[in-house]
Amino acid sequence: MEMWKQIFSQKMQQVQPGDKWALKLDDNLQPNVLGPGWMQFLQQRAFGRFQCSQCHHAWQSAQVHVLFHIHLDRRQRQGQVKMKIFRQECKKCLLVMLEEPQFSPRHVKRVLDSLGRKIRQKCYGETAHPNSVPTIVAGDPTKGPHDSTCCGLGVCSMKHKTQTLPDVIVGSTCTHPDQWEQTGVATGVGSGFSWRQCCCYSCCVLAISAVLFLLLLYFTPKK
Repeated sequence: MEMWKQIFSQKMQQVQPGDKWALKLDDNLQPNVLGPGWMQFLQQRAFGRFQCSQCHHAWQSAQVHVLFHIHLDRRQRQGQVKMKIFRQECKKCLLVMLEEPQFSPRHVKRVLDSLGRKIRQKCYGETAHPNSVPTIVAGDPTKGPHDSTCCGLGVCSMKHKTQTLPDVIVGSTCTHPDQWEQTGVATGVGSGFSWRQCCCYSCCVLAISAVLFLLLLYFTPKK
């Protein structure tokens, strides 16, 4: 997290040297749940690497989701950004294992570049540039698993590719009349219940049923 804070601080000094911005990790952050004056930005195409803590299976994905909630107090000239990195589940384990991604410095910079552009546009009125820097670096895979905690919160970009929804803006502390653009975000809450959970529960039910059946046969009086 220190790498994120350091790079973010450097970039925000370039954006508005007179304002103080702070970045912190918040695992309790929820999409579209904002206080007055807060805005959100959802980065859906970050690149990260994962390793299962249980079976040590390793994988990489360009579908990592990072959620930001943003607030600027113009009077105090202080800005806050809360960040949540969504975990992905290991596809090799029978039980669901959700793991956090690891990011290289260059991929952290790409994600924070996107965040910085949004802050410049919406908090400081800068014009959006059509040729934005992509968050995927040349040579990186452009696909990968997306089975993450965001799927259960209804913000899975893979399940709703054709749907577009603007980011939520609450209050007017750091807003302009237009809304933030965002592609591939759904409003409905999806199901986080995976097939591996279903298989596990089914096996447990079958095992319990078999034990009960054997007990019933054992205690049934023989004629």
